[in-house]
Amino acid sequence: MQNLRKANGDDKSAIKEIYSSAFPENESDSVTKVAISLLEDNNNHDANPSKLCYSLVALRKDTVVGHISFSPVADAHDTNFRGYILAPLAIHSDYQRQGIGSELIKLGFQQLREVGVHMVFVYGDPNYYGRFGFREELAKHTQVGYDLTYPSGWQAVVLNEYSNDVSTTRKLVFHSALCDKDLW
Repeated sequence: MQNLRKANGDDKSAIKEIYSSAFPENESDSVTKVAISLLEDNNNHDANPSKLCYSLVALRKDTVVGHISFSPVADAHDTNFRGYILAPLAIHSDYQRQGIGSELIKLGFQQLREVGVHMVFVYGDPNYYGRFGFREELAKHTQVGYDLTYPSGWQAVVLNEYSNDVSTTRKLVFHSALCDKDLW
């Protein structure tokens, strides 16, 4: 088990290094920008708890080696719905395949479940995220507002049951850091 904690402003340099090592050069700058923007919101102590971004880090000894963010997702037509998106997630290339990403996801789910979040969305590899209960069919009644390069990568997992008309399409609204069509 890694040492996991809430990320803070002192982690910015380490987080930038993590994304530089984990993502190809043509993606790392944009993903790093998202991670830092969400980190800054994470540390806004005046934020409404229902709009709070969750940004967590994993440490090996005293070195930050992994990072994850969860940011709120609103439904334009249902103000009672509480959703989040997992984005981004990265583990430094020297520490991958050691279960660190899994631990960050599980801790994030635990924290979000405790505050009553209904669903978490992700846009990523179905083989990886499927291990945590993410399913494409759970996200099929949502509009993200962008053309997805890999539609099968748009998935969701239920954390707390929510009664609603599942035939109604949710129009999702994301944190401004994720509102760049090139991320989708």
